[in-house]
Amino acid sequence: MSRRALPTSPLTPTWTYALVGGLASMPLTVGQYWLSGMGSDFSTGMILFGGLIAGYLAERNSTGAVHAGIGAGVVGGVPGYVWILPALVEFGTSFATAWSSPVAGAILMGFAGVVVIGIAALPGFLGGIVGAWLARNVERRRAVPGSA
Repeated sequence: MSRRALPTSPLTPTWTYALVGGLASMPLTVGQYWLSGMGSDFSTGMILFGGLIAGYLAERNSTGAVHAGIGAGVVGGVPGYVWILPALVEFGTSFATAWSSPVAGAILMGFAGVVVIGIAALPGFLGGIVGAWLARNVERRRAVPGSA
């Protein structure tokens, strides 16, 4: 009987940690939005927390902590994109009607979506930096002999 190799994950370790942090921040982001009264503001504060988780895990396992934080921000920003999507469609449709160019409206909607996800990547980036710093300091404290 021949042994077959187990399938490996197509994700890099950095993206694995980014998904963990981003998916952890999604329910927190939606919950914070829900508790705020579901107004017109969509906070990205919980995405910072997801980036912190991703950065901490990535730094502990010697992968790109900042890249994991940015990835967590992108993944964690998906609820914000879904929340703003109806407004983007309305904006793109009105732009296409006013300028008689559906192609320009579609390009503008795509650009606005990239901006929304890019804005969500910023707190993930900052969280990744803080998470990496925490991981380095926690590991240093554990490595010092005689400290309790």
